Amino acid sequence: MALAMVPFEAEKIKIHSIFQSDELKSYQKIPVQSAKIREVYGAELAFPEAPEDRPYIFASFVTSIDGKLAYADKPSAFYVAGKNMMAGGGKDTDFWILNALRGVCDAAIIGGNSMKTDADYSMHCMDEEVQKDREAAGLASIPLNIVMTLDATDVPLEHELLKNEEVPVILATSPEGKKHIEENFGRKYVVIEGDEKLAAEQLKQVEKGVLPVLVTGEGRFPDSPKIMKILRMAGIERLLIESPGYGNFLIKQRMMDEFFLNMSAVYIGGGDTMTLGKADKGFSAEAHPHTKILSIHIYNEYFAYFRYRFQYEFLDAGTNV
Repeated sequence: MALAMVPFEAEKIKIHSIFQSDELKSYQKIPVQSAKIREVYGAELAFPEAPEDRPYIFASFVTSIDGKLAYADKPSAFYVAGKNMMAGGGKDTDFWILNALRGVCDAAIIGGNSMKTDADYSMHCMDEEVQKDREAAGLASIPLNIVMTLDATDVPLEHELLKNEEVPVILATSPEGKKHIEENFGRKYVVIEGDEKLAAEQLKQVEKGVLPVLVTGEGRFPDSPKIMKILRMAGIERLLIESPGYGNFLIKQRMMDEFFLNMSAVYIGGGDTMTLGKADKGFSAEAHPHTKILSIHIYNEYFAYFRYRFQYEFLDAGTNV
């Protein structure tokens, strides 16, 4: 499978900064110096240092003004931006931001449901200029693509992502997921489990064309803190989350650091459409995360782009997490 590229024209997708926090200005880690990022976004994508026990974790999503991630008749999130008829080039900026983040991350996570809605899903940078800057910065050509799943039954095992030897991929799952892979996956794979340090070393040494299956946890539930520690020990410093469900789980676990949340000024409505955290119990009025606004950009009156930093200190007021 040839990796798709998109001809993003900077002049057509350029956005304007209307707010930048002092905290964001203090971030010193710039993984990729890129003239294209500076031209479109107005500044480099900078981050703080990663924690010692896990990567620095950020997610990128687009929502309607009522918080919907997809239309009822179009389950792919790309349509929330793509069907904004008033946004002009701003709808392409949404997808570009995702690709810019792919350009600066070490690894990215997707879930099985997103693989089902997009047959050619691959988490590589589709902006040729940013991709060249990524390689010039010494990062791996393509971020490690991680398929995160409880028991692997939601993963389309014939998906192109699991066949493409150009894209480094691992599947992270539970003991139940391991059993499902053993019974249903028809290509070469290797199970990695047990000691964190050993698992991290094994991940680095897997042969091309062999799918590493990282097994943690008990029953059908993987151990996410252990997964994150293994990834950090394997050299992953910045981790992009493209799975809304897993992103919500990481918030519950107080491990999500940032959201890049783009707002398409359309109204979708309905109780049959996906929202962030829809499948999970909500937080209480007394105990819930807060977010600090790091930056706000705007394209026109119909599309805005926000960057948030999560704060979890008020979760200690309750026991619903």
